[in-house]
Amino acid sequence: MASDTVTASHSTNELKRNALGLPSTMAMSLAFISPTIGVLFISALIAGKAGVASPFTFILGTLGIALMASTLAQFTRRVTSAGTFYKFITLSLGRQVGFVAGMLLMFAYALQSPLNTNLFGGFVSSTLKTDFGFSIPWWVLMVGIVVFVGALAWYSVHTSMQFDITFLIAEVTVVAGLLVLIVFKGGDSGQAPQAFSPAQSANGLGGLGEAFVFIIFAFFGFESCSTVAEECRKPRRNIPIALIGSVALTGLWFTLAMYAIVVGYGPAHMGKLAAATAPLHDLAVRYIGPWYANLVDLAAVSALVAVLLAIHTANFRVLYSLGRDGLLPRALGRTHPRHKTPHVAIIAYSVGTLIVGLLAGVGWGPMSAFGNLGYLSSLGILPVFIATNVALPVFMRKRYPAEFSVLVHVVFPALSSITFLAAIWLNIHPWPPPPLSYFPWIIVAVIVAAAVWGAVLRRRRSPVLDRLGKVMFIEAESTPQREGTAAMPVPAPAED
Repeated sequence: MASDTVTASHSTNELKRNALGLPSTMAMSLAFISPTIGVLFISALIAGKAGVASPFTFILGTLGIALMASTLAQFTRRVTSAGTFYKFITLSLGRQVGFVAGMLLMFAYALQSPLNTNLFGGFVSSTLKTDFGFSIPWWVLMVGIVVFVGALAWYSVHTSMQFDITFLIAEVTVVAGLLVLIVFKGGDSGQAPQAFSPAQSANGLGGLGEAFVFIIFAFFGFESCSTVAEECRKPRRNIPIALIGSVALTGLWFTLAMYAIVVGYGPAHMGKLAAATAPLHDLAVRYIGPWYANLVDLAAVSALVAVLLAIHTANFRVLYSLGRDGLLPRALGRTHPRHKTPHVAIIAYSVGTLIVGLLAGVGWGPMSAFGNLGYLSSLGILPVFIATNVALPVFMRKRYPAEFSVLVHVVFPALSSITFLAAIWLNIHPWPPPPLSYFPWIIVAVIVAAAVWGAVLRRRRSPVLDRLGKVMFIEAESTPQREGTAAMPVPAPAED
């Protein structure tokens, strides 16, 4: 009888199975990356470091991120869980390391919504005033978008991702039209094939390295499709495809878009591009007219809505997974009895987003809050990336020795880790000015606090750490074991 109760409770709090196909799963990562936002708000930062060679930098960045995607694809072919990184690390490096990674992962992800809701509030408020002549306070817009995204996610993850696909297509179409026209017209002074040469970097190899930091920020969220693994049809097939596919598509887009922007401004005017606050708006006015500049601004709003839908959907499920496994209050692991969505996590995360976002926006201003919180979030996710790369060869040797490959499971993760270690170094050397100078210490404090907390739980023999080592291998259809591979035992659900 007790066993039946436990089983029923576990089933009641499961996410809705088979809610997402491959297009919606890939849209999760594409919208989280938000290729339009990367072009609109990060291109000037990259140009300030790499100059004419900015498109070449994006090629390097795409290769680096693709190596990380390869690591995740190797895990997701074998593990399906909404817990993503911390689950992978726990299976490989143990419960203690997994616990720290889970806390750091939660911290980095949790900042993504406050920083992007600040960007939404600040940008939309400014755009409405500039383009259409009326004002709405940024904080009102922030509250409105959080309520909208939360309500949509509560109702249906499928509907939320369909909205994401619609917004994504709209924003890319508008921006692509402008960029293609610029290249077709020859831009300011003709084509610029030298943009694909590292020799054209404004600050030499150091400039390429510094620009790489912003490339990491541009690709942030490519892994978010793995957080809906438990709701995806055939996750062991579709999640790896979505990971590699989203990185390849956005890498190609970023590279070509950056080339068009360089051509539009002209290689001799990289200083103007680096100083521009809205480079695509300026290019639209120059090459088409003010009306298309307004359309580009609307595409940016569409992009912001899409990225917030993806961010919230990913974070809701991270909180759900952490709550389900007892890292956070168990209530976060509950799902709505009708919609099968993590409604308690949705409420908790939405309230937390508003508290952090409003405090940061009031303290720094909404646009500065976007940059500052983005810096802090990126510093938080990079150690998790590195730990996951370290975990992969351990995982494969221990659990799938017949499939172990030195190239795929050792060399690729090692190269990926080197790029991320370089990104961390370039973020802290030279030491940045305040408030950025405080942020590395915040990351260190989170790691130390999580390690101490984990040690206390272990000393007390808390069941929390035991639950971290158990993963539900759930898929819509049973996946036949491939010939010649070692069988992976399916752990039973942890009892409450």
